[in-house]
Amino acid sequence: MTNFTPTERTKVRRKPDRGSYDRELIYRILDEAFVCHLGFVVDGQPFVVPTNYVRVGDKPISSNTSAAAAGPPCVRRASRS
Repeated sequence: MTNFTPTERTKVRRKPDRGSYDRELIYRILDEAFVCHLGFVVDGQPFVVPTNYVRVGDKPISSNTSAAAAGPPCVRRASRS
């Protein structure tokens, strides 16, 4: 598989030596979890909602339809405790 091409929006900035753009690695991480945090902004107010998701191809599909309707989301996989 190929790597994802980083953009200004997706570029790893904090501890970039620990980041990866390897598509296969990212898919394995996403497929292992089922909870992520969906961040979005409505009228200048940021919100972050924990939600379930599934990956279909390159796209994560969220179960939180009201959050998804707010606009382009920022998805972060929930870290393990």
